[in-house]
Amino acid sequence: MKRFLGIMASACAALACAGAAAALPIVGAAEDRTKYADDGGTALFNAMKGLGLSSNRISVYWNYQQPTTIQEESFLSHVVDGSQRAGFQLVFAIYADPRIPGGVTAVGQNPDAFCNYAALIAATYPSVTKIIVGNEPNQKRFWQPQPHSGTAFEPVQAKCYDALKAVNPKIDVIGVGLSPRGNDQPTQVNNASSSPVRFIYDLATAYRLSGRTKPLFDEFAFHCYPNVNTDPVSKGYQWPNIGCVNLDRLKQALWDGFNGTGQPTPPEGGFGSGSTLVIDETGWQANVTGKAGYSGAENVPTINDPTQAGYYAQLVGMAACDPSITAFHFLYFLDSANLADFQSGMMLVDGSPRTSSAAIKSAIGSGCPRGATNWRHSTTVAGAKAKKGVSPSGRPAVVVNATEDFSYSIIATKKGKSATVKGSGKAFSELDAVIPPGFKGGTAKVTLKAWANPGRTSTLTVAT
Repeated sequence: MKRFLGIMASACAALACAGAAAALPIVGAAEDRTKYADDGGTALFNAMKGLGLSSNRISVYWNYQQPTTIQEESFLSHVVDGSQRAGFQLVFAIYADPRIPGGVTAVGQNPDAFCNYAALIAATYPSVTKIIVGNEPNQKRFWQPQPHSGTAFEPVQAKCYDALKAVNPKIDVIGVGLSPRGNDQPTQVNNASSSPVRFIYDLATAYRLSGRTKPLFDEFAFHCYPNVNTDPVSKGYQWPNIGCVNLDRLKQALWDGFNGTGQPTPPEGGFGSGSTLVIDETGWQANVTGKAGYSGAENVPTINDPTQAGYYAQLVGMAACDPSITAFHFLYFLDSANLADFQSGMMLVDGSPRTSSAAIKSAIGSGCPRGATNWRHSTTVAGAKAKKGVSPSGRPAVVVNATEDFSYSIIATKKGKSATVKGSGKAFSELDAVIPPGFKGGTAKVTLKAWANPGRTSTLTVAT
């Protein structure tokens, strides 16, 4: 550890570790090594400050076998002291330790015990007032069972919100820490998961059914990793998954689910009140071939340092232009030495800066490189289309599709007569809705309704 502190001191000198001007949103790192450092993270905090970073999200584990025992208490106490000395913001992410057998099933089975633990953490460390409840509960690694994990997570989020606010009403209760992807195949043995849109739908449905009028969270935490590590930032995901460039989809899912309830939705029109977003993890892994200090076997295709730097600068600029984002954290600050883990840091494992270090520092200083994001909720179905077609059997049909799941109603008319055809369709899949006999040469009024919110509709007219 002393060698590590020396490395970081040298890195700090190379990066000119002077205090950076405050900026919105806060840019930081999800970096647990501050927690385990002998100096309470001081050297790492100073190195981070040299890049303009000002927030560190760390993991706080719960062990259901010791439900009232603070896990890693000495490490937590040490890093809290270190962050205060450095004037650095700490964010706690509290969740079940996935390394303990049965741990990720215990939260849903014992929400009171888990939330009492969250309250204990808040009371023990009152200087930490930003607390994330959960970590990727839409992934099997962190929550089981997966079927309707959003439904099961709702009472946990509700109980923890109340428990934390009882300790200190000023605590910023940040919800969920959602993974960007899920396959919506809950019976899969190895990779059962829920997509973020469907998780939010289930979470919000459970909230509405509960009759609760208080919020579940003050802010919503999200992880926006690429689908494949070599994907550019601009690629994102298709519905119902969500990437860094698809945050409008995240906001829409929250609006669809919670509009008109006691849970605020994301702010609209560029500014205003609402439930803002915290990106508490993202990262692209860069190649470390020939670099000292790494071991094991790489498990993803990597990108080079300049490409990572460009992506990270792009992400900082994107966040700076979005007034609904209050914080943006990269995983990690310092690479993991284990190649099976993440080499997504701004620094190599030996403490020397990557190209992305200077890129992030410059991007933070530059602020928003374009106009501010001006998101407003949609009232229509994304990508709704309809056209005249012919079914495989040769009968007249209307071809409908959209870029999200939908239901449809088609009213065919001809010479004063009408007939209605109803059904549902999947995103990105053209569907032939066969028109009843006798309506060829007429017109069809096609109404699509969004699966996530039937109040969002698109109406089109086509010839039959």
